[in-house]
Amino acid sequence: MRLHDTRPVTEALNDMDFPADKESILAHARARGATEDAERALRSLPLGEYAGIAEVLRSVPVDPAPDRTEDERMQQHRRQGRKAGLAESMRPSRPKPIDQD
Repeated sequence: MRLHDTRPVTEALNDMDFPADKESILAHARARGATEDAERALRSLPLGEYAGIAEVLRSVPVDPAPDRTEDERMQQHRRQGRKAGLAESMRPSRPKPIDQD
């Protein structure tokens, strides 16, 4: 789940005491009446302990362009030269400047 805006997460956690683990963060958000999207995004957090709300926000997946269609996302993905399921070592790369001489 990708959020379009992190404000619902910030509002749900603005009075939480940190450090806190994922389960504590989820419980606090539920108690504060977090939106369904915020709760879903918090469930996607990796397990671990978070030092503060900034660290939580860095770990929450955010979609910077929510209005793009799936087709537009795939076109951008192709333009970037990435192929799904292809290892980094197998992707074409640009020649190094030293190799061009």
